[in-house]
Amino acid sequence: MLNQVSGALTHDFCPWANRYVYWLKRPIGWVFLAFLSSILLGIYVSPQAFLATAGIAMVAIIGSLWPWISMLGVRGELSWNALRCEELESIETDLVVTNRWPWPVYGLSLDLEGGMLPEGWDKQRISLQRIPGLAKSKFHWSTVPQTRGEYPRKPVELQSAFPFGIWTSRRPVRVPEPLLVWPRVTRLVDAPSDMGSQQFGTGSISDRVGDEGDWTGVRPYRPGDSLRQVHWAQTARRDSLVVFERQSSASQSVLLQLDLDQALIASEPTLEAMLRLLASLTNQFLLHHWSVYVDLEGRFETTGIAERLVLSQRIRFMDRLSVWDPRRPSEQSDVQTRRSIQKVSPNVALKIRWNDAEGNLSHIEGTKEDRRVYCFAVIPEAPLAGAWDEELQAAWRAFCRSQQVVHSGGQARGHTETVTQAMAHASGGA
Repeated sequence: MLNQVSGALTHDFCPWANRYVYWLKRPIGWVFLAFLSSILLGIYVSPQAFLATAGIAMVAIIGSLWPWISMLGVRGELSWNALRCEELESIETDLVVTNRWPWPVYGLSLDLEGGMLPEGWDKQRISLQRIPGLAKSKFHWSTVPQTRGEYPRKPVELQSAFPFGIWTSRRPVRVPEPLLVWPRVTRLVDAPSDMGSQQFGTGSISDRVGDEGDWTGVRPYRPGDSLRQVHWAQTARRDSLVVFERQSSASQSVLLQLDLDQALIASEPTLEAMLRLLASLTNQFLLHHWSVYVDLEGRFETTGIAERLVLSQRIRFMDRLSVWDPRRPSEQSDVQTRRSIQKVSPNVALKIRWNDAEGNLSHIEGTKEDRRVYCFAVIPEAPLAGAWDEELQAAWRAFCRSQQVVHSGGQARGHTETVTQAMAHASGGA
């Protein structure tokens, strides 16, 4: 019964009239209604009501013209101390407001979206109070963008309704350069020196000094060498640590794929988690000088082509990830990106997807077309919090070590194995 009464009280019986009555939600609408009422009272009740009409008209004129005149002499410019940052990275924001009038301007405010608000600020509106006449005022605060993207996402405007608040005048704020917020990159430590086998993991072997292949000789110990490489007989003979030297790989190539079909149906927090994982793995392999190929548009499965990525192109790639949308991926490929697309045959392929099943979410699919294919799944609604970095680092470390164990144990190349999950269960949205 109460629900029916509540529904009747809140039901819109005349939606066609909304366009005519919505102006009453603004203060200027009530001022106009009071103005008409005072005129009717002056005509039909008492001529003294025309005094109220004059007063209301004066308030309406001053309250409408003064904000407009004030904003004619105000200019604003919004900038940052850097043009790029990562999610959850603090960045300094500067707002410069110039007042060209000889009198001060009061009541200025600024509406900002969540990623541009001062750190710890829970309101979307920032009040600037007073701007002195013929002066330039600078406002400075720190902000922490929570999600990737290009900021500002909508036009930023200075506004003022001083002195009566019945009409708001706005002036757009100039933004010389937008802020690009990259997906958060987790700094991983280990690198998989062997993903399943010497052939698939590292490619061909050369006689250059490295950490792969057969032993080629001995040398004195250097800080950072693994204790597994210590030649204990030579160490005892020389009374100083001596280690083995090994061959290096001639070519190491990896293809990083984003499951486009799943990205299209993923929720926004899940898609953000997939892109963070992709960015972290891309950065890790580039730092270890692998030949990295990236496929965001599903081209490799059908045509065998992918985008070649080198360390010098990392900034351009991260800029692309910051605004990437799975619903229109090809529209966001610039000319330079299309030129780097080529036919590839990687040693290893890593596919990133999401999985809503319980339990262990990352697994190895096995051998396909002379390459090792690994799948890393993130849990839907994976939160971006302090635990993200620690859990991803632990999962990646366990995965790298599991591949070393697989190779040393001599297990079958096409055997399907389970590895550590990429992320822990979510406790909230990103």
